[in-house]
Amino acid sequence: MSETVVVAGAGPAGLMLACELGRLGVPTVVLDPLTEVSDRSPGQGLNTSCVELLEQRGMLDGLVEQGAPLQGTHFSLFWLDMTPLEGRNQRGLLLGQERLERHLEARARAFGVDLRRGHAFVSCAADDDGVTVTVATAGPIGEYDLRAAYLVGADGERSAVRAQAGVGFPGHGQPCYGLVGDVEADVAELAEIHVGARFSPVGGLYSAAPSGAGLLRVVTAEFGRDLPSDDSPPDLAELMASVQRLNGSSFAARGVRWLRRYGGPTRVADVYRAGRVFLVGDAAHTFFPLAALRLNTCLDDAVNLGWKLAADLGGWASAGLLDSYGAERRPVGVRSGAVTDAQLALIHPAGTVAPLRTLFGELLKFPDVNGYFLDVVTGLEVSYPMAGDPPASPLVGKRLPHVPLSTTAGPTTVPRLLESGQGLLLTFDDKAESAPGPVPWPGRVIAATASTVPSIEAAAVLVRPDGHVAWVQPVDTPVDRDALVRAGTPWFGAAA
Repeated sequence: MSETVVVAGAGPAGLMLACELGRLGVPTVVLDPLTEVSDRSPGQGLNTSCVELLEQRGMLDGLVEQGAPLQGTHFSLFWLDMTPLEGRNQRGLLLGQERLERHLEARARAFGVDLRRGHAFVSCAADDDGVTVTVATAGPIGEYDLRAAYLVGADGERSAVRAQAGVGFPGHGQPCYGLVGDVEADVAELAEIHVGARFSPVGGLYSAAPSGAGLLRVVTAEFGRDLPSDDSPPDLAELMASVQRLNGSSFAARGVRWLRRYGGPTRVADVYRAGRVFLVGDAAHTFFPLAALRLNTCLDDAVNLGWKLAADLGGWASAGLLDSYGAERRPVGVRSGAVTDAQLALIHPAGTVAPLRTLFGELLKFPDVNGYFLDVVTGLEVSYPMAGDPPASPLVGKRLPHVPLSTTAGPTTVPRLLESGQGLLLTFDDKAESAPGPVPWPGRVIAATASTVPSIEAAAVLVRPDGHVAWVQPVDTPVDRDALVRAGTPWFGAAA
């Protein structure tokens, strides 16, 4: 059987998955019909979870310098107090999606990934031993076949892989008509209403931020309006008409570099796995982009699936490990779509929701309410049910806080210990009487010992490669090594 994984699509999810697989030594081929990274990507920011996922793999170097720290985050354009994240989590990053894609592509190639631009997925045929992928190119090679152990569809909301696999993609939600593009304008001369992000009382959203010298990335969204039925390309006049409706005025623009429409309902695939075919990113779920939750969900899919495919191809995966991908990630896709739909329901129809927005703004003044919604829109609320004994700590299932650590080898951090893509058994040395002993899965889980930190109330923790806690040894309780093995076996296979 081939040990290669073919990934269709070189967007953020596909490239992040390629990095995960390449890091772990899995032969990986990425196919994409575009000959280079598109500069027409709508994404403008990475939320806290996005930044922490990249930090967890040592992939922030060279990226932070290209962006700027996000000054805040919002729920339905209600700006949230970010204080609860200080000292516990990273801030978000204002960064064009095209820059993220170029960064991920460079890292994937450095890991030995075979990235084939100008090569488009055509079809697939799976059998008991693998999947045959048919690929088309515009050059003399023409059409050819690839043999792989698994195929991953990361080819967007109109996924050809999903269609080939026969997976349904039902949708629901109110109509939305949106435009996004880079406009040539004198940004310094714009009126205040035309810069930044804002809720429009007519029932929509507007945002604009510099995307280059003399360029403004403009995004409009009008709810209760359908996308045009024809396929004619949008132009500057169409964009300015939308700006006029949302802001009550338009602005002077010299031209537009690129412009495209977006919109449609929230959709989640019926399943994330169909035999040897998996779906990640927008191929698995799509919803209105707010607070970078959509991009965060895409990257999280990739990180969740990567180490599980590597475990299967490495021969040590436990029964059901690959199925756990869909079991864990599909509910998150459903939840992320619902969170987004709830935000849109607070925006339109404007007259109907105005009293509700007033009351909601009052509720956010309570710290617990603010903290709850902060975790929701940053993706920090994600928690997976873990096997083994009942959770002994609220840490179980959640991502371990990205805090500094002091070890005998010197200072380090939680994400630095997770850079290898392996699991982590972290013991706190002043709780040595509760330490679990040697790692039961050498080669799959690394061990580290650190001084106690207030934000991790535990004698020891077992962390999966994706950063989520699988087991906690409580402070001042007898060592239960059997419980550790029971909790870790579903994720790391049989103990040595």
